[in-house]
Amino acid sequence: MKKIFTLSILLVLFVPILSFSQSKFVEQKVGHAYYLSIPDYMTPTTELNKSASLQFQNTLKEAYVIVIEDNKEQLDSLGMRFTDPQDFYDSFITDFTADLENKKFTGTKKIKIGKNSAVQAEVSAIFNGNPIWYLITVVESPTHFYKIIAWSLEENKDKLKPDYVKMVNSFHE
Repeated sequence: MKKIFTLSILLVLFVPILSFSQSKFVEQKVGHAYYLSIPDYMTPTTELNKSASLQFQNTLKEAYVIVIEDNKEQLDSLGMRFTDPQDFYDSFITDFTADLENKKFTGTKKIKIGKNSAVQAEVSAIFNGNPIWYLITVVESPTHFYKIIAWSLEENKDKLKPDYVKMVNSFHE
């Protein structure tokens, strides 16, 4: 009986930890036709960003992601021409992080997501007194730039980063 009780306690303690690392993903079709696989623990919302074409969250896990798409033709018509994902990232990151305190940037790294060029950076900062961690990815397609912004509390970074990276790498048009 003592062994069964001990096993029950161990299961109660460790099953929640395992659920972070064994997330299922569900592919979502969004906007003019891009796809992103979202962890099944996140649900759709419309409350995170009015410009986002995709928004998912899990408030219990403090897990959030948005995608903002920018059509290159519309940007050109406004006199905004970008040479690559790095140029696009550089144009928005200062405004995006303007309200953050104690900002720490990892610096961008160039990556490929499918056939698309992209840049990715991590930002740690304080927002409204809370330590926040962001994974920011800019993907360039032939017709659009996409800002994929996933974030959580800094304390959740190690738990959520593998899911965020997998999610970002699932992007395709």
